[in-house]
Amino acid sequence: MREVSCANLLSKRLCALAHPVFVQCLYPLSYIIYPLVDKIMAVTLAEPMVLAAAKDTLYPDEDTTADQYAVTETQFTQSTWGGWTVPDTIRDCLAPYNTIRLIAGEPDLLGVGMPATGVLNGDAATTPVTVIEAKGHNSNPAAADVARGITQAHAHLPEVNLGYVAAPAPSITDTARAQARNLNVGVIAVENTDSARVVEPARVTGAGEFSTTIDAVRLQATTHRLTDGSFPVNHPKNYLGYALALAADGDTETVYADNVINTISDGRRGAILLNLVDDQPNGDSLTHLGAEVVRFARNQHGSVTAALAEFDTWTGSRTRFTELAPRWAQLARSIAIQYEPTRLIITALERLHQNGVRDATLADVALEATRINQPLAVEVFFTQHRRDDVLTADGDINEFVLTDPTIYKSGIHFQFKYQLYHLGILTTGGTDDKSNVLSNTWQLEQAVGGTSELY
Repeated sequence: MREVSCANLLSKRLCALAHPVFVQCLYPLSYIIYPLVDKIMAVTLAEPMVLAAAKDTLYPDEDTTADQYAVTETQFTQSTWGGWTVPDTIRDCLAPYNTIRLIAGEPDLLGVGMPATGVLNGDAATTPVTVIEAKGHNSNPAAADVARGITQAHAHLPEVNLGYVAAPAPSITDTARAQARNLNVGVIAVENTDSARVVEPARVTGAGEFSTTIDAVRLQATTHRLTDGSFPVNHPKNYLGYALALAADGDTETVYADNVINTISDGRRGAILLNLVDDQPNGDSLTHLGAEVVRFARNQHGSVTAALAEFDTWTGSRTRFTELAPRWAQLARSIAIQYEPTRLIITALERLHQNGVRDATLADVALEATRINQPLAVEVFFTQHRRDDVLTADGDINEFVLTDPTIYKSGIHFQFKYQLYHLGILTTGGTDDKSNVLSNTWQLEQAVGGTSELY
């Protein structure tokens, strides 16, 4: 049984009641105190507490593991749950939040990455998509509706790989465990506010076509450790150069630092984000797209070494990439347009243009993007620690908050916007000054116009 780090605040306070001095003094009142303690402990097994324990059980190292990411449904942004005030520690544990809408309904949590606990048929998916349905009770843990949670988790399996129900241990009967086992659903028993354990492992199933919600979370799962809220590079040559350095003779990092930029990790992360490089346990390798960059370099410059020497001459240049190296800029543009956030931003700007908005603000673009693909837009534009301000408990966008510049990821209005400027997509670059974020305009260099759907 593993300690649950984000659910033990209340129990630590209650442990004081076990001290010998308190036992002696309070014994005459035990008939009042202990039922009260039992009631408090029961309340803490309401659904938010159960879900926090389950999340911590399946993804204990999410903050430090590169291939894990989990989001909680927006209903859990509420400050109270059936009259119980949800502690900030629990709300922080459940963050980040996003709207999770699947065909079979709204699961409580959607995660990407292999859970820390064992699963059945684990070789069938290297990066499985997981749902958790949490069931709790504000006064009687044994009364949690586990059967309904099992049914709900099972209904999501056509869209995901793993389904779990999490519930207070007293509510999990042998019958419930058998039902879950037969339906390939895992069961997480929450013992108390301190501990939880998997009593029935989930079985990996083959999901069909993923929904836009799942695609958005999967995208963020592959990028959130790479970006940490900020796109790693603000010039296209820096990620193109990493693909060339990887293909060149000699040590990749040395070649890159000598010819492109010194911040090697940023260039590498940019190349991975844009699918030029595949990050594997045994080392980086070029993707098909990255190999095309190498072929282009040889065609234009005769060799990779000559191309890198040319890249070296561009270091420190403030000239727009479309003017500095037009053909390289065109290649970089064709790469960037395959990146989902690029397409989302362009489509949002096209729609704004069609509606007569020429000089859009970041708030305009973000709002329009949420109308196109809200789960992806939330992941792209908004910082994780402000999601509960941006999203209502019903999963809608709180438009009044969009005028607060602190809700936005710096990467979207600084590095990534500069990327789109250098590629000839936007008319102006970005800013890292929060006071200018909302006045820095967003406009397409060439808008297609008309009424065609681009997304």
